Amino acid sequence: MIRCVMFDFGNVLVHFNTKQWYDFVSSNRRMSPGLIEPEEFFRTEGAGDFDLGNINTTEFVRGAKSALGLNHVSDNVFLSELTYIMKPDPKMLPVVKILKQNGFKLALVSNINEHHHWYTSVTFPEVFADFNYLMLSFKRRCKKPDREMWDVPAAFFDVEPPECFFIDDLQVNIDAFERWGGVGHYYNVTDDRFCPNGRLETERNRLILRMVNLGMLSLSQAGSIVRIDF
Repeated sequence: MIRCVMFDFGNVLVHFNTKQWYDFVSSNRRMSPGLIEPEEFFRTEGAGDFDLGNINTTEFVRGAKSALGLNHVSDNVFLSELTYIMKPDPKMLPVVKILKQNGFKLALVSNINEHHHWYTSVTFPEVFADFNYLMLSFKRRCKKPDREMWDVPAAFFDVEPPECFFIDDLQVNIDAFERWGGVGHYYNVTDDRFCPNGRLETERNRLILRMVNLGMLSLSQAGSIVRIDF
């Protein structure tokens, strides 16, 4: 029986208009040898170090602007473009609230950097409000798919892996979670460029129905969030 529900942050609770970011970089960069392509940005060592808390926001911005050909862009503009593309999913946040009302232990398990965490806390505090535990990569200095990301909240809640349900938009993280022993759900809403793939409504409905089948939501609760078709 599921007792603990763990949510990813990006593209599960909060969606990113990544194409808008790519367009900003492409239209503002000054080309020179050795620059990375915008689509490579989120897979770079610098982005990974930022998620792990190994570098601070100032160090990250300096390195990212240099790698992308954006040294002439102010730090404030760069960060604004990287944060204004974020928008909470208004149908997913009620799911979290209902699960809490139903007595489930809730953890946010995210590879998130300090700036996105700060920006969300200030601008969209409702995203974090109903979670009992925040497992954040930049604070813990580890990131998914490291099993520590699930070990720590599970120990905090005193639950075993089979009692944990986890939603993530990356298959590699779900595979690792299921090897850990949990019940994973791949939320297939982005393509290999981290851009929306047009499946959000379908995937949200599929997730809600699975929660109903697992006894996590009632049909009436599910129907208050999405349209239930049989």
